[in-house]
Amino acid sequence: MYVHPFWSYRPIVGGFAVKNHLENAEFIAPEDFVPALQSVYDSGAALPEGMSRDLATRHRLVFDSADAADTHLSSLSAYQAKALPVIDQIEMTNRCPYTCGMCPRTISMTRELGDMSMDVFTSLITQVAGRQRYLALHHFGESLLHKGLPDAVAFARDMRVRTALSCNPPSLRPQLAEQLMRSGIVSLLLSQDSLDPETYKSIRGRVARASLADTHIRELVRLRNEGGYDTAITLQMINMDANRDEANRFIDYCAEVGVDRGVVIRLGRWDFDDSYIEQIGEVTAPGYTAPCSLPWTALVALWDGRIVPCCHDYNGEVVLGDLRTQTLDEIWESATARHFRDRNDDSAFCRKCAFSKWFKEQQREREGFLYFHRERAGEGEERVEWVNPESIGWRDGVAWFNRFDVLTGASAGASS
Repeated sequence: MYVHPFWSYRPIVGGFAVKNHLENAEFIAPEDFVPALQSVYDSGAALPEGMSRDLATRHRLVFDSADAADTHLSSLSAYQAKALPVIDQIEMTNRCPYTCGMCPRTISMTRELGDMSMDVFTSLITQVAGRQRYLALHHFGESLLHKGLPDAVAFARDMRVRTALSCNPPSLRPQLAEQLMRSGIVSLLLSQDSLDPETYKSIRGRVARASLADTHIRELVRLRNEGGYDTAITLQMINMDANRDEANRFIDYCAEVGVDRGVVIRLGRWDFDDSYIEQIGEVTAPGYTAPCSLPWTALVALWDGRIVPCCHDYNGEVVLGDLRTQTLDEIWESATARHFRDRNDDSAFCRKCAFSKWFKEQQREREGFLYFHRERAGEGEERVEWVNPESIGWRDGVAWFNRFDVLTGASAGASS
């Protein structure tokens, strides 16, 4: 027998609250449930008859083999190719003045630098208009460096495609910020990994000036409020060793400057070696969440028009097509793209990704069965996050972007 990795448990009185993350289904199980599944995981033996066996079978946590579990995974709608893909991100540029140690662009990216032409951009937006209402204008670069960014945002708005941007506040000059909001940017995610000037520079490089970031954030909020723009403003801090003690202060700062949302998120692994990422901080992301489904649902456009399968392909490692010579539909239906989807089990690129089913299985082996499956947010713990009460439900950014892997822990500052 085989126990798939994509479920979690939380101890409750008399048993466990269990969630199957593949099917987003929760149920209550008796006290012997998790120990019984651990026994199956350790030995491969079948579950003895009883309530635990009935629950595990009914909720599809155990299968006759790993191959049978993979067959079930492939049958779920999220892992079947959509007729039309979503464009997850458009890389306006891969140029960037920041040298963030937790970003693979700094460490591993070797491809040519450049900016997306407006011809490629407008062609792509024209093709997705009517299919999707939102996409991000960033990938592995500081998009604020693209001189045509406000025009790109306005063009997408006129085609009824709303756009968002992840950027660094020292580069978001007030004049540019107002141009972007006037053009229709719907969400701005600003990375502010420390309020201490020296720590901020140690994380994001010498151009990361904390005083300038603070000035630009405050001006952004003022301009947004005075102009009546509907742009959602989110501040984000990545939890690392260098800033581990700053969470409370950061959350309080978010409330003080008046953004719509502040979040402290977990450090991502990307495809870094353990020895490297351990120098930056602890990776605490749970492995029990559903594995990546992007190969079957989405695409990313690089600055030069090449199309790659997901937001983790920073080096153009898996190129599925080229917008300069093919339409988006032609790329999605091409032999190259079909082979990538149909033979995804053979993809070396996907296998090294922390969001893949293979990596998650390896994570379970490293962490141990009980720790791996136990919910990361323990009893009494909260998400290290703050949402402006005046923004809840309309300008908190949730409708447009809600993929944060938010850190959990003791209540932090204004979040309580």
